[in-house]
Amino acid sequence: MFNRIFMFWLLLVGSISHAATINVNIDSPNFRRLTAAVPTFLTKLSNDKDTTQLASAGANELSRLLVYSGYFNSMAESGFKDLLPKMRATISKSDPKGLEGVDLLQWKGLGVESLTVTEIQREGSTWSLSFRTIDINRGQLVVGRRYTKVKVNELIPVIRRYADQILKAYTGKSGIFSSKLVFVGRTSKKAQKQIYIANFDGSGAVPITKENCPHLSPTWSPDGRFITYTSFEDGNPDLFIYDTVTGRKRKLSGIRGLNSGSNWVKTGRLVAFSGSVAGDTDIYTISPTGGTRAMLIKGPGLDAEPAFSPDLKYLAFVSGRFGNPHIFRATLKWDGDTPKVTEDKRLTYAGWYNATPAWSPESDKIAFAGYDKDIDRFDLFMMNPDGTNMERLTLRAGDNERPAWAPNGQLVIFQSNRIPGQNVKDVFQLWIMNRDGSGQRMLQTGLFEVQQPQWGPNLE
Repeated sequence: MFNRIFMFWLLLVGSISHAATINVNIDSPNFRRLTAAVPTFLTKLSNDKDTTQLASAGANELSRLLVYSGYFNSMAESGFKDLLPKMRATISKSDPKGLEGVDLLQWKGLGVESLTVTEIQREGSTWSLSFRTIDINRGQLVVGRRYTKVKVNELIPVIRRYADQILKAYTGKSGIFSSKLVFVGRTSKKAQKQIYIANFDGSGAVPITKENCPHLSPTWSPDGRFITYTSFEDGNPDLFIYDTVTGRKRKLSGIRGLNSGSNWVKTGRLVAFSGSVAGDTDIYTISPTGGTRAMLIKGPGLDAEPAFSPDLKYLAFVSGRFGNPHIFRATLKWDGDTPKVTEDKRLTYAGWYNATPAWSPESDKIAFAGYDKDIDRFDLFMMNPDGTNMERLTLRAGDNERPAWAPNGQLVIFQSNRIPGQNVKDVFQLWIMNRDGSGQRMLQTGLFEVQQPQWGPNLE
């Protein structure tokens, strides 16, 4: 699609890396959301109905994305309507660039910190869009882009692509709006659980499986092309790999017993998963191209749910070797693409049952689900890679499980069976929150039940 869209110019203050010195950091104790203003897109032709509708819809979408990111609050247009006539007058006379047409003092006086001004113009059956994002406090153009030959159905993808550029300029990290989710869902109480792919916000969910059997535990490859998952279509919990480009699948591991809970190493050349022999569950690895599985971790009792750290130093996993399941961390030594465990360490001691460890993209945090016996609830927690600095992210809102990180490390997606405002349980749905536990909200997928989410890479 984007080979028909040409980025005409790129304006930055110095460079992307220089713009990142704005340094919006969610982990800072002084962090607060920036106040953003996104006026309705400006146009020279006010009597063009199609362009006027796109101008309004585009501004609403860009504003929604900025709020969704967790970095911004959005000011309603009624809060700055008196400043719009001057900008409209500027665009009617020229093609403004930089700070032209923007009165920094007036915008600052309203409390606006980030302003995105967009001009939209018809070009026959397509449109051109010129974006400018200005940091009001610094009086700097943060990022600007022009897209041409944009068709109606390409407007939203273009806006999402530009929103990713805003996030990268402010944080130095890639955005999330070109990423996909994969999860387990079902359309009704009696329907089988299928694997779905959806947009970053849960919209546009499409099943990739259809067999009349349960499907579980989907996971993305690092490049976003492949998905591994477990299916009972042959009567055994077998591990399959699905190619999102060709739409083809094949069995990766079908040894009698469990083949589930897969996780890819960041290089994309190895998959770890839970496998069982005669009822004993251990952790194995296998090449995504197939072949013989290799033992990685074997011990008394359960060893399951492997998770490679992005920096390749560790493997987090769940073990029941001392009784109830807890989170462990294995230190890895690599010989090419072959890992060897040099030592392992128990990380969690509190809680009755801890499971589903998930590494942050920077390898600096592990999110997981823990069962609190006192309140009969699963909640989400976060800790350092050595088990210190434990933080609770959810409390008294149903069961909260299966955390997974957004590709920029800002958001965490998870499953929750809460009913908002009530301490009772319902069917599981997808929820997201900021990495500090704030801003918890449900995603709308249109499905009866949704579980086991995984967030894919950003594909901008």
